[in-house]
Amino acid sequence: MKGIVHEIKDDLALVKIHRKEACGECRACFSGMTKSEMDIEAKNLCDAEVGDWVELELQDNAFFNAVVIMYGLPFIGFIAGVVLGYFGLAKVLPMIHPALCSVVLGLVGIAIALLWIHSQNPRWESGKYRPLATKIVEEDEEDAVCNGNYLA
Repeated sequence: MKGIVHEIKDDLALVKIHRKEACGECRACFSGMTKSEMDIEAKNLCDAEVGDWVELELQDNAFFNAVVIMYGLPFIGFIAGVVLGYFGLAKVLPMIHPALCSVVLGLVGIAIALLWIHSQNPRWESGKYRPLATKIVEEDEEDAVCNGNYLA
């Protein structure tokens, strides 16, 4: 994926990229839902400057690991909450329907997982889940048309 650097902060480059069609279906980032462009902070490994076009990469398995963290952990929290609610809390509180206990504890499990993920965010932002600006590249014709820089 390629983008244009529009700001440099310490060893990070703020890169503006164009969303691809696959991003339109993802909805993982709220900023990407309405705009055709997104800003991404990337580690500036190629010493890019403002106005340079750079190629962005993720480290090996970083995308898969991020997906497991963002979707797998809340799912595990939900399942654990459902099981504990149905077989544990429903036995302790027999006047409440077991399905209601399982749904409530399932939602609590999701909330706990999301709070834990949020608490770990500073550690992950500085680590291997950050995109890398690996090399400076030339703007190709497709990018020029997208940016309105193409003069026919």
